[in-house]
Amino acid sequence: MLTDWSRHFPGCDPVAHEMKFAFPERWVRFHSLPGSKRYPEDESEYAIALGRQNRVLDELIGRGGRVVLLTTEYSDSEASPSDRPATGEVDPLGRPWQSFLMHETDQDPTGPTFWHIFASEWMWSPGILDPILRLVADDVIRNVMIVHPECAWLFHPYDGGMDLILESSAVRDLIRASHPDWLSSRPDGL
Repeated sequence: MLTDWSRHFPGCDPVAHEMKFAFPERWVRFHSLPGSKRYPEDESEYAIALGRQNRVLDELIGRGGRVVLLTTEYSDSEASPSDRPATGEVDPLGRPWQSFLMHETDQDPTGPTFWHIFASEWMWSPGILDPILRLVADDVIRNVMIVHPECAWLFHPYDGGMDLILESSAVRDLIRASHPDWLSSRPDGL
């Protein structure tokens, strides 16, 4: 699964928050709520946030397309945990894909923390990933990515929006132009 990762994302571990810096020419960020509001406060705001994310995913995938969901568990052990307290319930088919020592990647001296990336394949339909997207919107789980099976693009939801790494700057420009009201007003796009 995701055998093309290193070809499309060379030199990058699957650390979602670092992808935008590694591939700025292919990156675009959309905010989930009007006014760049970060957290939904009621069901109407969840509907807006999830609606925007589902719309972008539908544009990327198309009905009935396949995607790979990457979720992350953390531990102080190199072995992938069999118990997945953060993501097991919403992604029961997730299987170990990669593990790496994050404090070496982040150059964090606080101690060893292993990131265990689990992968599962999903048949796309709007709303199917809403339970996961909602947990991300509430900052309950992190480092979630939805990836094209051949790594042509990557969708990273975060609490407040979504980062996309697309196959080219031309594709990025087309997607960005489709949703101008969802873009950041900051010059750096954050």
